[in-house]
This record gives sequence, C-alpha cells and structure tokens, in this order.
Amino acid sequence: MRATQFILQKAQEFSRQNHKHLLVILFDPYRAMAEMHERGTRYDQKIVDYLGREKFDYFDMNEVHLRDFKKYNMSYEAYLKLYFIGHYNPRGNHFFAYSMKDAVVKWLNPKPITYQNPNPETIDFKGYLVGYH
Repeated sequence: MRATQFILQKAQEFSRQNHKHLLVILFDPYRAMAEMHERGTRYDQKIVDYLGREKFDYFDMNEVHLRDFKKYNMSYEAYLKLYFIGHYNPRGNHFFAYSMKDAVVKWLNPKPITYQNPNPETIDFKGYLVGYH
C-alpha cells in the first residue's frame, strides 16, 4: 500500500505541475468489491483513507456496484454475471461510463450543451467552433 501511495503522490504532483486534472478510479471487483460485499471491509482501506486525507479526486466504482446490487433481487454471483465476463461486458462498460460521467463533466469548460442551461434560447457554440464569435 505504501508503494501505491508513493505513486499516487507522484501522479498528483505531476498533474499539478502541468495544470492537469487527476481522477483516481478505484475498482477491484474480484477482491475489494467482493470483500466489501461479504464482510463490509476492504483490503485497500488505507488507500481510500489516503485519497480522502490528501484531497484527491477519486471515484469508487466498487461502491457504485454495491449500491446497484441492492436494487436487485438476485444472488451476488448472478449480479456479477450481468456485467462481467472475466472483465466488463458491453453492459458493464456502459454502466461504468455512465456512472462516472458526472465526475468528468464537472471538469469540462465549456460544458457539453446537454449539461448547460436547457433553455433553447441560451444555446450557443462558443468554445466549440473555431472562428465563432
């Protein structure tokens, strides 16, 4: 875990020095998520604590899946088959992308039109079209 913290620190320093955003994605469906489901604990809790303490932007897909699982009336193994074939299937890829979109959209400037004011009279393409004034 200490090596992971060191790498995260270096990535954060690099992104700050280069005026970039860093979003850390936590996702380990076969160890962390399984442990969280079975015992309510996770082996990588020190990393989660470190990310919060050091004010990283992070997104925990393990938690998203476990919240989603609670919506279903099926076994955990059956739930996993909805999204995984050893890795994500197309449904899993879609679920992942849709789940993290808000974390990405908050960084965009200008925001995509669908995330701006929906009033059609206020739609403009400034920032999108080269040479547009």
